[in-house]
Amino acid sequence: MSILEGLKKVMGFIVVIIMMAMVVVIFLATFGRYTGVFSIPWSEEFARYCMVSMVYLASMLAAAKGAHFCVEIADVILPKTILKIVKVFNIIAVDLFSLFILKQGWGISSKMLNQGKLSPMLELPLGAVYMVIPIGLILMAIYFTIYNIQKIKEISNAQGKEDK
Repeated sequence: MSILEGLKKVMGFIVVIIMMAMVVVIFLATFGRYTGVFSIPWSEEFARYCMVSMVYLASMLAAAKGAHFCVEIADVILPKTILKIVKVFNIIAVDLFSLFILKQGWGISSKMLNQGKLSPMLELPLGAVYMVIPIGLILMAIYFTIYNIQKIKEISNAQGKEDK
């Protein structure tokens, strides 16, 4: 198993753990609120951070399967040569966007960490919480690029067989 496959499995596990934690906390908070037995004042903030983390970390998993940025009709109607060009352009656009977000997100997160800003209820360092966005997007870009390079190779192989 390659490092990238291992990272995919670990990230899938992390996303499932985050989802389970969010569901349990929301269930307990809702149960406590409606029964009047107890309240969990930080549950909404916790759920919000869990949801954001899941979205950005799971985007890597979706990109690894080719579930993002996909217009399947293009595979059917475009000639193979043009399809390869479109896929290369798509890789470049996604990677540039991800690098831009990495640079901006890293700067904002670093500034917040240096200033010591904390979340209101959980008192987590906001810089660390926001760091999940650039990390998730750069991981997504890596897996998106790998997936599309494999697809370009498949198109080239299919095109070579058609030419024979």
